[in-house]
Amino acid sequence: MDRKGLAYELRWLALFVFIGGIIGLALEALRVCLGLAVFLFLIWHFYKLKKFEEWVISIRRMKKPVHNFDGIWAEIADDITRLSNRYQKDKLRLQAVVSRVQEMTSALTDAVILLDSQGNIEWWNTAAQMMFDFRNIDLGHKLINLIRHPRFIHYFEDGDYSEPLDIDSIKKNGQRLQFQIHLFGHGDKLVIVRDATRVYKLEQMRRDFVANVSHELRTPLTVLHGYLETMADNPDLPKGFEKAIVQMQSQGERMRILIEDLITLTKLETDERETHFEEVHLASMITTIFNDARALIGDREHEFTVKGDTEVKIKGNEKEVRSAISNLVFNAINYSPKKIEVTVKIKKTHTSVAVAVRDKGIGIDPKHLPRLTERFYRVDSGRTTALGGTGLGLAIVKHVLLRHDAELKVRSMPGKGSTFTCHFPLSRLVESEEHAA
Repeated sequence: MDRKGLAYELRWLALFVFIGGIIGLALEALRVCLGLAVFLFLIWHFYKLKKFEEWVISIRRMKKPVHNFDGIWAEIADDITRLSNRYQKDKLRLQAVVSRVQEMTSALTDAVILLDSQGNIEWWNTAAQMMFDFRNIDLGHKLINLIRHPRFIHYFEDGDYSEPLDIDSIKKNGQRLQFQIHLFGHGDKLVIVRDATRVYKLEQMRRDFVANVSHELRTPLTVLHGYLETMADNPDLPKGFEKAIVQMQSQGERMRILIEDLITLTKLETDERETHFEEVHLASMITTIFNDARALIGDREHEFTVKGDTEVKIKGNEKEVRSAISNLVFNAINYSPKKIEVTVKIKKTHTSVAVAVRDKGIGIDPKHLPRLTERFYRVDSGRTTALGGTGLGLAIVKHVLLRHDAELKVRSMPGKGSTFTCHFPLSRLVESEEHAA
């Protein structure tokens, strides 16, 4: 685009100076007349500047008057007009996109809430309005002032949104909600809330069913086990029945262990997490587990070693922690050849208290590691059955650790053994008197 506005204004300046010079020569006051000519030129431009400002203000008020400027002011006005038109087109396009997104999110059954970096509500969809009874006056208010559930407030302020939060609705009795928060932009938050009532009830039904069946099976199994013991102790038992009785006792014991594990797992899933814990001396507890193991392994002659920070204590439920570590130790025993060392190392790091159970056994293919803690999942079903495993041990370990805010990490390679490490948070650490002093 050919721009001649500046040349146009320079020509006008030259004209003012020329006329002022002629008048100055005629009046013999050249300097005064030249200065007056330049002054008049500036006044003329200030007048144009004032008119230009008024025109710009009208543009801001969304009016679009046609300008009648000339020279450089016309070119600037044309530029502003083009920018204004482009801005309006972009604004309309963005408004269309936003409206489209709002229509899409309004069609969702999940509640969607948009928050700024301070946690104030900027927008919500129809599902959120119905779920939480939001009103227009709630815009700009903090979400935690409107959803005043203690667990949600702690979850929101903690800042760790890697896992969703499941809580009971404070608006509707019997409703179960699942909150998931996603960060974007400069600290802004997108809150997605799902109605998980149906899934929660189905899960509760499953737990109740497993618990009831396990308890119902315990009584007849106890009766059968009692009669089998009586028959086994009978000196007049025919010789052909001895092997059958022994096998029935073995399978009955396996079923009893399975039922006990199911009951334990159901209890861990359904019981409320305890808030008052006892001090658990890890090294002493592990030594006790080793003593129990030595009494049960017979001629396998494994070596057991406790290493690391043997004075460390944590806050927790000793029975549950013992169950978790005992499962890991007996897994290490069962999947290791004779006379192999099983080591438990206790280590305090800057982030956790780690209890690592390491063996030099057959190891596990890495493809199985993500599913190890699933109920009844077996890496080698034939070998596990032969060893009397129920497939629930690691599931119990996982739930015990969840109840203690801990996590399980596994490292293993076929033929090179396995290491199962329980990471307890430092908040569970019991500080020693020397350290506290």
